[in-house]
Amino acid sequence: MNRLLARCVSERSPFTMIYQSGAGQLTQRYVFPISCDGDTLIAYCCLRKQIRMFKLSNILSVAGKTA
Repeated sequence: MNRLLARCVSERSPFTMIYQSGAGQLTQRYVFPISCDGDTLIAYCCLRKQIRMFKLSNILSVAGKTA
């Protein structure tokens, strides 16, 4: 998963991820990555329609270039 995530960020390719919030809620997000620094991904989230910060430890799965 880390290699795919790194590739999508470096190529600025959108991807789908399953994300677990701090409260434990699971959501599927389609995002356009902006940057990844340390333990945080910054990306435009199509679900929330805004730029969001995601903890890498809360990303459960990544699928590249699909909606």
